[in-house]
Amino acid sequence: MKRIILAFILCSLTFMVQAQEITESEKATLEQRVKEQIDDFISYLPEIAGKSGKPYKEKVLAQKYIKSALELFIGKGEQYPYIDQNGNKRLHEAVKMQTTSRGVPNRPKLMKRYLPSLMNLPYQKVEVDKCSAVRINKHLYKISEGRYAATAVYLQAFRAWRDGRLIIDDKDAKQVTVYVDKKVIETPNGSKTFWEIQLGDIRITSDWGE
Repeated sequence: MKRIILAFILCSLTFMVQAQEITESEKATLEQRVKEQIDDFISYLPEIAGKSGKPYKEKVLAQKYIKSALELFIGKGEQYPYIDQNGNKRLHEAVKMQTTSRGVPNRPKLMKRYLPSLMNLPYQKVEVDKCSAVRINKHLYKISEGRYAATAVYLQAFRAWRDGRLIIDDKDAKQVTVYVDKKVIETPNGSKTFWEIQLGDIRITSDWGE
């Protein structure tokens, strides 16, 4: 059975430009929410990869995981509206994914095409380690009313075996844009803040550790 090994070793979150300071409690909540969102995406990958030689039912299940994975991203894999600096409503291109081939960055591919392509990879065995840590600073970059942006950086180790031989052993850092919608809900006990997280483009970066 053909599968891949894909290990995500560590996640590190740093927010972009100073805009709004958040409390330590909010910071801890955001750290956990972003970590959960990235972990959810990572957990779907082994359920999607290497299904070309699998029974029909497994292929159908993989398609369902693809749909679930896309729902974690802004626009769900399609173009999405945004407000530009002049206040005009525009369409942003769909979310993309960048990978490497033997350490060399590939051209970014639309996420909605990248995920189905995982089904046809000719590798063996899939293992995924969840992110063990997330770091976030005290400021969010405001891009519109109630919406903020962030950048998460995580280290990815990619090893692939075929016919019992290790044929790919890559390790690189990836950066993912994170969109944060702050929503305040009034309750009988006072207002409560809810953070809605959506992932954006994922790309290769050399900024690991910064």
